Amino acid sequence: MTASGDWQVKVRLGKELTDQVNALAKRRRLSVGRLVESLLKRELDETDSGALPDENAIREMATLLAVELSVKLQEANTPGGRSLSDRLLDSAAETAIGRLDMVAASLRVERD
Repeated sequence: MTASGDWQVKVRLGKELTDQVNALAKRRRLSVGRLVESLLKRELDETDSGALPDENAIREMATLLAVELSVKLQEANTPGGRSLSDRLLDSAAETAIGRLDMVAASLRVERD
């Protein structure tokens, strides 16, 4: 850290990545230092704003997709699977909606 409180960072990059960073800096008409600074700022802003997906939300959505695929597989392989599925659909839909609402609420709480 310098006397003014700024940090200096030294990074070792491979040739290919160095070439890509230099090319990007040139396209944006920035120095490499300014490019890295802008990329770090953007990443931190996205993290602070909640723009990045929450890991728990992703896990919940994956669970819901897996359940839906399991239901479709049951319908295809079980005699009477479609009618059984129809009878259970309302309850399953209400549960899924409840889970989605819970995830949405937790995302709102984390942003606030």
